[in-house]
Amino acid sequence: MGRAIEKLIINNYVDEVNAIEGLIKKDRIRTVEIEAVVDTGATYVCLGREDIEKLGLKYHDIVDIKTANGKASRRIFKGAEIELKGRSFVMEVMENDPGTPALIGYLLLEALDYVVDPKNQQIIPNPASEGGKWFADMYSILHSEQPNLGI
Repeated sequence: MGRAIEKLIINNYVDEVNAIEGLIKKDRIRTVEIEAVVDTGATYVCLGREDIEKLGLKYHDIVDIKTANGKASRRIFKGAEIELKGRSFVMEVMENDPGTPALIGYLLLEALDYVVDPKNQQIIPNPASEGGKWFADMYSILHSEQPNLGI
Protein backbone atom coordinates (compact mmCIF):
# COMPACT_ATOMS: atom_id res chain seq x y z
CA MET A 1 0.00 0.00 0.00
CA GLY A 2 1.24 3.49 -0.84
CA ARG A 3 0.49 6.63 1.05
CA ALA A 4 -2.05 9.36 0.55
CA ILE A 5 -0.68 12.81 -0.19
CA GLU A 6 -2.94 15.86 -0.27
CA LYS A 7 -2.50 19.57 -0.90
CA LEU A 8 -3.03 21.94 2.02
CA ILE A 9 -3.51 25.69 1.81
CA ILE A 10 -2.62 27.22 5.17
CA ASN A 11 -3.28 30.84 6.12
CA ASN A 12 -2.42 32.89 9.17
CA TYR A 13 -5.89 33.26 10.69
CA VAL A 14 -5.04 36.51 12.49
CA ASP A 15 -4.12 37.96 9.10
CA GLU A 16 -7.47 36.73 7.74
CA VAL A 17 -9.35 38.55 10.51
CA ASN A 18 -7.24 41.68 10.07
CA ALA A 19 -8.05 41.67 6.34
CA ILE A 20 -11.77 41.34 7.09
CA GLU A 21 -11.50 44.27 9.51
CA GLY A 22 -9.69 46.33 6.87
CA LEU A 23 -6.49 46.53 8.89
CA ILE A 24 -4.40 44.87 6.18
CA LYS A 25 -4.92 44.21 2.49
CA LYS A 26 -6.05 40.73 1.52
CA ASP A 27 -2.84 40.14 -0.45
CA ARG A 28 -0.88 40.55 2.82
CA ILE A 29 -2.37 37.37 4.34
CA ARG A 30 0.55 35.02 4.97
CA THR A 31 -0.11 31.73 3.16
CA VAL A 32 1.69 28.52 2.27
CA GLU A 33 0.62 25.72 -0.07
CA ILE A 34 2.17 22.36 0.68
CA GLU A 35 1.85 18.68 -0.13
CA ALA A 36 1.32 16.69 3.06
CA VAL A 37 1.25 12.99 3.88
CA VAL A 38 -1.99 11.75 5.45
CA ASP A 39 -0.97 10.05 8.70
CA THR A 40 -3.87 8.80 10.81
CA GLY A 41 -1.35 7.96 13.53
CA ALA A 42 -0.51 11.65 13.86
CA THR A 43 -2.73 13.92 15.93
CA TYR A 44 -1.96 17.38 14.53
CA VAL A 45 -1.14 18.87 11.18
CA CYS A 46 2.66 18.92 11.40
CA LEU A 47 4.70 21.54 9.57
CA GLY A 48 8.37 22.33 9.27
CA ARG A 49 9.84 25.32 11.07
CA GLU A 50 10.31 27.21 7.80
CA ASP A 51 6.58 27.03 6.95
CA ILE A 52 5.59 28.02 10.50
CA GLU A 53 7.89 31.04 10.28
CA LYS A 54 6.52 32.02 6.82
CA LEU A 55 3.02 31.92 8.28
CA GLY A 56 4.03 33.93 11.35
CA LEU A 57 2.18 31.55 13.70
CA LYS A 58 2.47 32.20 17.43
CA TYR A 59 4.11 29.75 19.82
CA HIS A 60 1.64 28.27 22.30
CA ASP A 61 3.02 25.25 24.15
CA ILE A 62 5.29 22.21 24.18
CA VAL A 63 3.74 18.74 24.25
CA ASP A 64 5.25 15.34 24.89
CA ILE A 65 4.55 12.78 22.16
CA LYS A 66 5.40 9.22 21.21
CA THR A 67 6.95 8.65 17.79
CA ALA A 68 8.31 5.62 15.99
CA ASN A 69 11.71 6.67 17.38
CA GLY A 70 10.46 6.97 20.98
CA LYS A 71 9.34 9.82 23.22
CA ALA A 72 9.91 13.41 22.15
CA SER A 73 8.73 16.96 22.79
CA ARG A 74 7.29 19.20 20.08
CA ARG A 75 6.27 22.85 19.89
CA ILE A 76 2.64 23.81 19.21
CA PHE A 77 1.64 26.98 17.36
CA LYS A 78 -1.74 28.73 17.22
CA GLY A 79 -3.62 30.49 14.47
CA ALA A 80 -3.51 28.34 11.34
CA GLU A 81 -6.51 28.20 9.03
CA ILE A 82 -6.05 24.98 7.09
CA GLU A 83 -7.90 24.23 3.85
CA LEU A 84 -8.14 20.68 2.55
CA LYS A 85 -10.19 19.88 -0.55
CA GLY A 86 -12.35 22.99 -0.24
CA ARG A 87 -13.08 22.68 3.49
CA SER A 88 -11.22 24.66 6.13
CA PHE A 89 -10.72 24.68 9.88
CA VAL A 90 -8.78 26.90 12.29
CA MET A 91 -6.50 24.91 14.55
CA GLU A 92 -3.12 24.55 16.20
CA VAL A 93 -0.22 22.95 14.32
CA MET A 94 2.77 21.02 15.57
CA GLU A 95 6.35 21.69 14.54
CA ASN A 96 7.93 18.77 12.69
CA ASP A 97 11.51 17.57 12.80
CA PRO A 98 13.78 18.95 10.05
CA GLY A 99 13.62 16.78 6.94
CA THR A 100 10.28 15.22 7.91
CA PRO A 101 7.43 15.78 5.44
CA ALA A 102 4.36 17.78 6.42
CA LEU A 103 1.68 15.55 7.94
CA ILE A 104 -2.10 15.62 8.08
CA GLY A 105 -3.20 14.14 11.41
CA TYR A 106 -6.55 12.83 12.48
CA LEU A 107 -7.75 16.07 14.15
CA LEU A 108 -8.08 17.83 10.80
CA LEU A 109 -9.66 14.79 9.15
CA GLU A 110 -12.23 14.56 11.96
CA ALA A 111 -12.95 18.30 11.94
CA LEU A 112 -13.56 18.32 8.18
CA ASP A 113 -15.37 14.94 8.14
CA TYR A 114 -12.94 13.15 5.83
CA VAL A 115 -11.83 9.52 5.92
CA VAL A 116 -8.94 7.74 4.25
CA ASP A 117 -9.61 5.61 1.17
CA PRO A 118 -6.50 3.39 1.29
CA LYS A 119 -7.30 1.60 -1.97
CA ASN A 120 -7.18 4.84 -3.96
CA GLN A 121 -4.62 6.52 -1.66
CA GLN A 122 -6.70 9.61 -1.03
CA ILE A 123 -9.10 11.14 1.43
CA ILE A 124 -12.82 11.26 0.75
CA PRO A 125 -15.87 12.77 2.43
CA ASN A 126 -17.11 10.48 5.19
CA PRO A 127 -19.76 8.20 3.66
CA ALA A 128 -21.24 7.58 7.14
CA SER A 129 -22.39 11.21 7.18
CA GLU A 130 -23.62 11.31 3.58
CA GLY A 131 -20.33 12.57 2.22
CA GLY A 132 -20.11 15.49 4.60
CA LYS A 133 -23.65 16.75 3.96
CA TRP A 134 -23.80 18.07 7.53
CA PHE A 135 -20.62 20.04 6.87
CA ALA A 136 -22.04 21.64 3.73
CA ASP A 137 -25.27 22.46 5.57
CA MET A 138 -23.39 24.06 8.47
CA TYR A 139 -21.14 26.01 6.10
CA SER A 140 -24.13 27.45 4.22
CA ILE A 141 -25.85 28.40 7.49
CA LEU A 142 -22.79 30.14 8.88
CA HIS A 143 -22.02 32.01 5.69
CA SER A 144 -25.57 33.04 4.80
CA GLU A 145 -26.50 34.54 8.17
CA GLN A 146 -23.09 36.06 8.94
CA PRO A 147 -23.41 35.57 12.70
CA ASN A 148 -21.29 37.57 15.11
CA LEU A 149 -18.83 34.95 16.33
CA GLY A 150 -17.02 37.34 18.63
CA ILE A 151 -13.85 37.24 16.57
